[in-house]
Amino acid sequence: MSNYLAVAQATEALRQFVSRRVTADVGFAVRVLAQKPFTEPPAEPTITVFMYEVVPNPSVRNFDAPTRSSDGTLLTKPQAAIDLHYLISFYGDEAELQPQKLLGSVVRSLHTSPVLLEEDLNAAAVRPPLIGADLASSPQKVRLTPTKLDVDDLYKLWTMLIQVPYALSVMYQGTLVLLDGEGVPAAGKPVLRRNVRAVAGGRPVLEQVLSRPAGSAQTPVEGPVPRGSEILLRGNQLSGDGDTVRIGDVDVVPQTTREDQVVFRFPETGQELPPGIYPVSVVQDLSFPDGTVRKAFESNAIAVIRQPSVIEPVQVVGNLVTVHLDLPVLDDQRVVLLLDELDPPAGRNAASYQFPAPVPLGLRPDDHTVTVTITAVRAADYLVRVQVDGVRSRTGDDLRTPSARLGV
Repeated sequence: MSNYLAVAQATEALRQFVSRRVTADVGFAVRVLAQKPFTEPPAEPTITVFMYEVVPNPSVRNFDAPTRSSDGTLLTKPQAAIDLHYLISFYGDEAELQPQKLLGSVVRSLHTSPVLLEEDLNAAAVRPPLIGADLASSPQKVRLTPTKLDVDDLYKLWTMLIQVPYALSVMYQGTLVLLDGEGVPAAGKPVLRRNVRAVAGGRPVLEQVLSRPAGSAQTPVEGPVPRGSEILLRGNQLSGDGDTVRIGDVDVVPQTTREDQVVFRFPETGQELPPGIYPVSVVQDLSFPDGTVRKAFESNAIAVIRQPSVIEPVQVVGNLVTVHLDLPVLDDQRVVLLLDELDPPAGRNAASYQFPAPVPLGLRPDDHTVTVTITAVRAADYLVRVQVDGVRSRTGDDLRTPSARLGV
């Protein structure tokens, strides 16, 4: 972890390392400069170290997330993780093969010592522009690795350097430099006691939803759940130290719990849930050695359809049809009145109509009542149903579905 001078310090340390190693190898004076390649190539032996690109390090860039709590308190210092890409170019007398000699010395030296040395980093930090640089104290060292560009990328790189002629060069990537953010993180709270419990198994899994009339011995069936039913959730690892069934934002205590089954009922006192489709999951409690109980595991969510029923009689006044449901309907729910003709005459298909209720439903005598306006309905006897938020009211042999004589 380092301050904002780390990038410049890394470049200067690389320059000093190259200068020291090359001079010892070739036996003649060599200038090593931290700059872009020359527009007019120099005659004397010269090496340029040019940082042409900086990219985020893909492996470490998100290691510090999150850095702040929900109230904005700094938890850890943010760190910018970057890689440095260098273009090292060589100049000299071509007849004496000086550029190739310089290249060979640099490649051999960086392969032998691929990590920026502490002595070079400390030497760079004493230069006036870099006073205060602290990359040498970082536990994360900068490693130089040769990189290869294909012909197309190489062409783009040198084309980017306007009016700079190509020179014999090699590319290296410096991985990685961590730049510390500002601010002092909040101190972590001390650990007063260890409260750990290991349990076998894992998260509870729900696989199937069944229902049957509450208290009956009928075989449970799949499908929408009418009022007064008990719901059976089947799956695996459903029994914990304590179980709760979560229905949307409402928690209820199940009637019975087994490893493979949880039985519960929708709450039918107080704030009764309206018709609709609800995500249902099982939340398990876990007891700890200090006597505390915490919610530890939550199963996958599975959809349960709460189905309304129309209660007789259906009231018809002019073109207004009023139906009463066994479940409350919220003002902002979408309600559609469904009419299906009973016993049409031979030779004619049964008439069928759909009429939406206003949204919001407006003034009503109670939340179980919905009034819908109908138009252009053929005079006949009709099966009356409603659809609330996509859930149609109950019909079947075990329920007398209300009908009415309509004609507008």
